[in-house]
Amino acid sequence: MKNYFIGFLVCIVVALMIGVDPVKKIANEAMNQGTVRGVDTCMSYSNSAALSKEAVRAMCVRTFQKRLYHGDYATRRAGPRGELRTVSWSGTLQNKISDHVTTWIRISVTLYDADGVRQEYSAETPIWIEPLSEAEFKVEVPNLEPEQIRNIKFCYLDDLAPTTCMAWDVIDIMGLSL
Repeated sequence: MKNYFIGFLVCIVVALMIGVDPVKKIANEAMNQGTVRGVDTCMSYSNSAALSKEAVRAMCVRTFQKRLYHGDYATRRAGPRGELRTVSWSGTLQNKISDHVTTWIRISVTLYDADGVRQEYSAETPIWIEPLSEAEFKVEVPNLEPEQIRNIKFCYLDDLAPTTCMAWDVIDIMGLSL
């Protein structure tokens, strides 16, 4: 019994020496991973005079977000925007789930040539879509050139052998539970 008491006192002394914030941080990351509560707590102990509130929130979201596996976290309406030398994809994403916030997405853009050969490009972006809500997004698609999508139509959903068309999808989603 005496050894447990000594161990407990040593833990308290160590916690006081390194400060309470690191202990709160470790406890928060262990107990609130993947939750909005974890992000809120992280923001409370991560106050910074050098960083904006948005930068602190982005850091906390990256720390606490988890992979989501249901397509309704980010349903879509979007399309390409050809600019001078880059192609970006933009539109509106909707979160149809009532107990999660969508915080990050990865999209895939697939081009099919005249022979049906597919070429895939992907891009990712942070986003904040509250439950049962929607948000605008815009992400640059690396390595996709404006000439590649010029005059190309979208593929039909039921097309078994797509040719000379493009398609896109949200292929990966991360977020936080309420």
